[in-house]
Amino acid sequence: MQEQVEAFYRALDEDETANWQSFHRYFPQPCDLNEITVETGEDFISHNPQANRALLIGIELGRRAAFAKRPSLVSARHSADFGRFAQRELGRHHQEVLYLALVNTQLEVMAFEVVFVGTLTHVVVSPREIFQRALQLNAYGMLLVHNHPSGNVHPSQYDLDFSQKLYQLGQKMDLPLIDSFVVTGQEYWSMQENQQLKKQDD
Repeated sequence: MQEQVEAFYRALDEDETANWQSFHRYFPQPCDLNEITVETGEDFISHNPQANRALLIGIELGRRAAFAKRPSLVSARHSADFGRFAQRELGRHHQEVLYLALVNTQLEVMAFEVVFVGTLTHVVVSPREIFQRALQLNAYGMLLVHNHPSGNVHPSQYDLDFSQKLYQLGQKMDLPLIDSFVVTGQEYWSMQENQQLKKQDD
C-alpha cells in the first residue's frame, strides 16, 4: 500500500515521504480504510486538505468498484429466453456480426458485445480473441450468437465446425461454451437444443 500512496502524492508533486507517514498514522492497516469515521476522515484531511480529500475520494471509489457487480442483461438459463433476446438485438442486421455473451455462475448475462463484424454472407472469427475477452471478465461461461442476413436460420457446416471447436476448447480450459445461436429477423436456432455442440465421438 505504501508504494501506491507515495505514487499518489508524487503525482501531485507533494512530499511523498511525509504524506505517507501521516497517512500511515491514521491508517496503519489496509483494513482501517474500510472503517473510516467522519471524525477520522476530517482530521486526516485537515493536514493537507486538497490532496488528502482527493486520496480518500479515490479510495472510496476503488472500494465501491471492488464490490460492484455487473448488471444482468438477461438470463441464459433457458435457451428460448436468450434466443429471443439475441434475435431482438441482432436478428435484423444487414451484415453478419458475431456477438459474445459472457455469463456468471447463475447463468446471468453480464456482457453482450460484438467480437467480429463480417460481410453480407460470412464472418471470419478467431478463438483466441474470444477466450481472451472471456478471461478478462472472469466469466464462468460463454455463448456465441451470430445472424444470417439471408433469413436462413440453419447453421452452416462452418458454423457447426467452429462452434464444436470452441466447445471442445472450452471444456479443456474450464470455460464452457454453453450454447451457440444463429438468429434471423423471424427466429433463432440453438445448437445446444439441437444437440449439435458435441461431436459424435465425444
